[in-house]
Amino acid sequence: MIYFCHGAPGGPADASLLSIQGVVAPNLFAAAPLAQFDVDTADELDGSVHLVGFSIGAMVALRLAASRPERVGKVTLISPAAPLALGDFLPDMAGASVFKMAMRAPAALRALTGLQGLGVKIAPDFVLNRLFAKAGEQERRLMAEPEVHRVLRAGLRNSLRDHPTAYVQAVCAYVGDWSGALPKVTCPVEIWHGEADTWAPIAMAEALVAALPYGAVLHRVHGGEHYSTLVSSRPHFEPPTHNQ
Repeated sequence: MIYFCHGAPGGPADASLLSIQGVVAPNLFAAAPLAQFDVDTADELDGSVHLVGFSIGAMVALRLAASRPERVGKVTLISPAAPLALGDFLPDMAGASVFKMAMRAPAALRALTGLQGLGVKIAPDFVLNRLFAKAGEQERRLMAEPEVHRVLRAGLRNSLRDHPTAYVQAVCAYVGDWSGALPKVTCPVEIWHGEADTWAPIAMAEALVAALPYGAVLHRVHGGEHYSTLVSSRPHFEPPTHNQ
């Protein structure tokens, strides 16, 4: 079973951009508080599970793999946002201001999210364009595709309008130090990361490879950005190898 962990902002519809059949894509924001989601969900997994983490969803996938190593056969990370504790990444991240707010003023982040949620209700394309203001040409072309545009709007609606509290919890959990989970990940890990990603710089993928106890296979996508890597890399979802 392929189990997809979406990003923040994001939602289950993100999994459709993989064009892979049979993907289980729960709504991480609706299922439970994110801090508890990985613990609760791990009890439902078995050793045949292939976890896929996109963007901040990499945090959920890696924590799941760490909490129940005997139940996860493989982890694939796409455009992963690594723990901030692993390096000085913020200056190169398009969402740096949001992450700094989560670290220093969570109440302000909650207020901002409320305003963004109102914006998504009234003028969703305006909010979407603002969020992608620092995106490159490849990402802008992708946004113009009707299906991708629909998925991106659905992710904003799921995060900022329908589940703002869970979204803020996810961002706050991400900026905390969750690097302690990495040494507990014992299954094979594969990473697909765009070299031109402005949301999660490729240095994050390199840091994850160095921090994971058995490393990871890193596929560098030339010219790839954040969502375009999710769409174009088309990772090979092979049956997972059980832990020895």
